[in-house]
Amino acid sequence: MVKLAPYFRSYKFEHGLRMLEKGYIAARDSLNEEIERIERDAAAYDLAVVNGADMIAEYDEDGQRLWEQSQVYEAQINDVHSALFEVRKAFAITLYHFWEDSVAGWMQRAGKQTDHDKLARYCASEGYGPSPDLEAVRCLANYLKHGRNSNKDWLAKLWDSNPSFLPQPKGSIFSLSEEALFKVAAAILASGPSPRI
Repeated sequence: MVKLAPYFRSYKFEHGLRMLEKGYIAARDSLNEEIERIERDAAAYDLAVVNGADMIAEYDEDGQRLWEQSQVYEAQINDVHSALFEVRKAFAITLYHFWEDSVAGWMQRAGKQTDHDKLARYCASEGYGPSPDLEAVRCLANYLKHGRNSNKDWLAKLWDSNPSFLPQPKGSIFSLSEEALFKVAAAILASGPSPRI
């Protein structure tokens, strides 16, 4: 007789990851649509000004321009890009915590203290990988969650342990690309059960 428990565990794990991915894609697509809308509005405004419409702007008492509508559109687009980063950040953290919570549940340690290494060893003992990128995902999630307020330099640890997982930024601004985000998702998927019927 076929044991269905491993199948249900893998189904629940993969289904949970798919639902998280759908949530991310819906948020990303909504924000991308917002960028496209703002770009259309900006292009229409620029065309209207070129064709003789009045520029929308505010001036101080000396006649110096304080702002102009094109700057507003640019600021709005920057805000949406910041929101996209926050959505990617939240998704990366959520993926890692989903893995932690899932493994703790399989180990019957839900709600109890455990650590990454014990969780990874359990996965290995069950044949669930773990992915060689799982440590990089852990470091990235901890960096995204704690930032520079952590007593560990999670980003340096990530680059030391797996320098190709996430490229180092050019300059001082940290960014998280969609490519890196899907690397996180692939590492989490490879660190869980697969159907074995």
